[in-house]
Amino acid sequence: MAATSSVPTGVRLLAEYAELQGAWASEPGRREAKLLIAGNRYTFEFRGEVYMGSFTLDPHDVPKRIDMHIEEGPPEHRGLTAYCIYQRDGDVLRWCPSRPGSPDRLYRFPTEEDSRYLSLIFRPTRSSRGG
Repeated sequence: MAATSSVPTGVRLLAEYAELQGAWASEPGRREAKLLIAGNRYTFEFRGEVYMGSFTLDPHDVPKRIDMHIEEGPPEHRGLTAYCIYQRDGDVLRWCPSRPGSPDRLYRFPTEEDSRYLSLIFRPTRSSRGG
């Protein structure tokens, strides 16, 4: 019985990875960023700094979880993990990380006015959707 219930979970996980693939740009505003996802690898650009690494998903919680391991980037963040939450709704990706290296993860999205968190709304770039 366990094998039967794991098949839908695996299919769901693959679908989650597929939905995140491509190039994303944050909505214009005070915190602009770019995110590129290919397979389980990412590149994140924010305030002139570039972060690169791998990630794992857990789409079973609400909001969904994404753990981003930082392999390249500012020296103080290399080797650390940012525990993030995300939500996908159509062509909108809402994403909020913890501070790299912090063991804490948010369990709900902060308000846009809450400057303690880097809560971003991404949309796919035209080039990642063939436009």
